[in-house]
Amino acid sequence: MKGSSSKEDVTSNDTKIYIKEIKDAFKDDKNKFNEFLKTMKDIKKKRGNIVCMLAKVKELFEGHRELLLKFNTYLPNEFEITFPPEKPEINIEYAKKYLSKVKTRFQDDPDIYRSFIAIMNMYRNKKRSGEEVQQMVFSLFKDHPDLVDGFIEFLP
Repeated sequence: MKGSSSKEDVTSNDTKIYIKEIKDAFKDDKNKFNEFLKTMKDIKKKRGNIVCMLAKVKELFEGHRELLLKFNTYLPNEFEITFPPEKPEINIEYAKKYLSKVKTRFQDDPDIYRSFIAIMNMYRNKKRSGEEVQQMVFSLFKDHPDLVDGFIEFLP
């Protein structure tokens, strides 16, 4: 498909390319691909409830966000599949380095490190919002601008 082509601009070649992408995605699970084709035939022949059939496609394409997004090209606007915004990925290596940096910085003042961990636990347990945690950490690290800057990347 041509990236963001409108529904009216979809060609039979676009459809062939999309079907090949689906087939490739399920090359190790032919049953899923065949089930998708069967569901598409049912939709085309208006056999069954469209909402149920779309739920079936969503189930079949679980973990294949891009295929679902492209599938929207073939749906009437009122049936488009939507997604919540993606959560930013946490860079585990950066998080480990940042925690190590904080721990090393406050090895002579372990109360500050413990306070930082307590604040992070409040966030993890949803007892504080991201904004509240940010303010608490900024206050805790007020004399350490590099840690404040690093925290902005640390907290997703």
